[in-house]
Amino acid sequence: MLVAGKVAVVTGGGMGIGECIAKAFAQEGADIVIGDINLESAQKVIKDIEKMGREGLAVRMDVSVKEDVDRLTEEALGKFGKIDLLINNAGISQLPLSILALDIETWDKVNSIDYRGTYLCSRRIGQEMVKQKSGVVINIASIIGLASAPLVAYGPAKSGVIMLTRILACEWGRHNVRVNAIAPGYTLTPLLKGMFERGERDPKGILQRTPMGKMVEPEDIANAALFLCSEKARFITGVTLPVDAGVVADGVWSAYGGYAR
Repeated sequence: MLVAGKVAVVTGGGMGIGECIAKAFAQEGADIVIGDINLESAQKVIKDIEKMGREGLAVRMDVSVKEDVDRLTEEALGKFGKIDLLINNAGISQLPLSILALDIETWDKVNSIDYRGTYLCSRRIGQEMVKQKSGVVINIASIIGLASAPLVAYGPAKSGVIMLTRILACEWGRHNVRVNAIAPGYTLTPLLKGMFERGERDPKGILQRTPMGKMVEPEDIANAALFLCSEKARFITGVTLPVDAGVVADGVWSAYGGYAR
């Protein structure tokens, strides 16, 4: 039971990676608060968690709205009295478009949810963690925050999340609050599967550039988050852990076809 007795807030926990994280943490002994724009999805996941014998709370929230973040925090504290773990998972992506073609409205929306949302949740819930002198924050970044891709809003937003992770780790370390990030590779979520179906991503091309030749599953991200939130990682802070089947390590390696013969 890696997180027994802990209270975990998971944003965007109504589906995909967030749902998997919420259920994995409940399985390992945590009570769960899910903040999601889709309350019905969040409530469904919480029902599954309660069947495991854990307590849960679903809150409708937009992570980019300060008042929503404040309300979720107060409701979580009202029910559980504390927040031990924060998983900043809520996020959206974009089509691969040139900066000359991407509209400003899309840029604003991606940055509002992916960066501003992480900032607001960390800021508010971090106040409680610093006060109680304990806590762990996990920011779900992306390999696109580490390597260049034609995603001119999403990539810089996730790079911002990675830098925020380092800054907060330094600021809060003396208060026994650890902050780390996970950079998922191409992960088989409903979001990515939908992109494949609409022709917005090329699965064959992705696998050709993936050293392990497989795509990541949501469970792999959940397992990494569990480790980083556990006492097994008690001196790990300020890091970004790629869970990507080797995509970042590949760099331009596959473009060369290996060593010359």
